[in-house]
Amino acid sequence: MNLDDLEAVRRADRHDTRGALQGFADQCRAARALPAPAPPIRRPRAVVVAGMGGSAAGGDLLAAIATDTADVPIVVHRGYGLPAFVGSETLVLAVSYSGETEEVLSAAEAALARRAPVVLITSGGALATLAARRRLPLVSLPAGLMPRLALGYLLLPALAVLEAAGVVTGTGVEVEEAPGVLDAVIDGARPERATAANDAKRLALAIGERLAAVYGGPLTAALAYRWKTDLAENAKALALAGAVPEMNHNEIEAWSPSAPAAAHVVLLRDAGEPPAVARRFAILREMLAPAAGAVSEAWSRGQGRLARLLSLACLGGWVSYYVALLRGVDPWEVPRLDEVKRRMRDGGPPRA
Repeated sequence: MNLDDLEAVRRADRHDTRGALQGFADQCRAARALPAPAPPIRRPRAVVVAGMGGSAAGGDLLAAIATDTADVPIVVHRGYGLPAFVGSETLVLAVSYSGETEEVLSAAEAALARRAPVVLITSGGALATLAARRRLPLVSLPAGLMPRLALGYLLLPALAVLEAAGVVTGTGVEVEEAPGVLDAVIDGARPERATAANDAKRLALAIGERLAAVYGGPLTAALAYRWKTDLAENAKALALAGAVPEMNHNEIEAWSPSAPAAAHVVLLRDAGEPPAVARRFAILREMLAPAAGAVSEAWSRGQGRLARLLSLACLGGWVSYYVALLRGVDPWEVPRLDEVKRRMRDGGPPRA
């Protein structure tokens, strides 16, 4: 379709996903103003963020932001229960936007059984009910979004909880900067911005029906995975995600000149990346171009780590949105994901 045809965009986007994307900067402004409860521990020895899907994405960015500043490990746990090391000196953030994610509910119950301090972050559901029943610290989020479109709500309150717990992430000034940077990214990616001046549209057109392979560096590797999952949920498109320098030691071998030229590589770049990583990206671009057919770069924007990460997350959301429109799919609905949930509620497939 013609991405500059605004009426065609409105017809294809029946649930107004673009509205949620355009509201991301304001969502972050609202998220930083949400009341953050006093955590039940000061100076934990470790932090575990328990979440799944879009609700875990905030944990990924939290860990990326804190890598060079926090003096305690931050682990993102995707699954049932909790890692064996979790105990009374581990702060657990149980994050489920809907409040109905069974793996997160399982993690919250495991934290309580081990007497681990826990803070719940949700818009309602069973997780909010658990908070009320057990009188647990709760960050109450506004409802009405898909989890993948609620990243600001899922990240910024978690940062505030960590700061209150004495886990220094150094994001005070950065939180103030991020919404303004996002305003500029959104202005450049919105449907009214013509393709000739719209990086998100141009990148979506470059990907088209091709397999997207997204690679990030030390800060942006979490965003490579985020781009992959956005492409999966919004555009129903398979994608690859990897990290530099790690992929230089294994996955690079798969990009031989005989590889199918039906892929498009996207490198997520950051001005703060170390010189050795910048050199690896340059080599990677040179080596992958003959095999993939085309390589694009997307650069983070802003000064602080928070703005740089969120700017790429925002751009990736728009790219996946436009890829969805190009492929003729609804960027809002997730029928296969919903079907898995339905089958789990019904007891799953019959046993042989």
